[in-house]
Amino acid sequence: MAFANTDSILAADVNSMLRGLFRDHSSNSHTGDTNETTLTSTSITGGTIGSTGTLVISAAGDITNSASGAKTIKLKFGATTLATISRTGANAQDWQIFITMSSSSTTSHRAMVLSSVTDAITIQGDSIQPTDDSSGALTLAVTAELANGSDTIRIFSLDVLVMQTA
Repeated sequence: MAFANTDSILAADVNSMLRGLFRDHSSNSHTGDTNETTLTSTSITGGTIGSTGTLVISAAGDITNSASGAKTIKLKFGATTLATISRTGANAQDWQIFITMSSSSTTSHRAMVLSSVTDAITIQGDSIQPTDDSSGALTLAVTAELANGSDTIRIFSLDVLVMQTA
């Protein structure tokens, strides 16, 4: 959308270009068993992304470790796992995930994924091509799985924005 230097941006213009879909800044944690457990999730209504939209997703949390088994965090979009973080150390660590996922159709998406690895200081990147059909509702979820039930994985921030193009 182009604006002349004398134009003003109306709330309706901004709402159609960028808007928040979901925000969860509560502390949700998993401890006590080794089952994969959803920490937080939201349903993305069909058609929200459209054929040219972009999702911007950020998630962050921490791990409190007492055992050296694997502690795994996954961010899922429909049936596709966009990011996986796995920690094996017996010490507390932070984790972060940042994703931009653009669509060229409702079944063709390109996701650029950045996530912390091993020490929460090193960042890894990946490119994922989900084919989940966004014309129908899809669940975006962050899950946690422990190798030892005495460990804890916590999420304290999940933000999801959508950007539309004209």
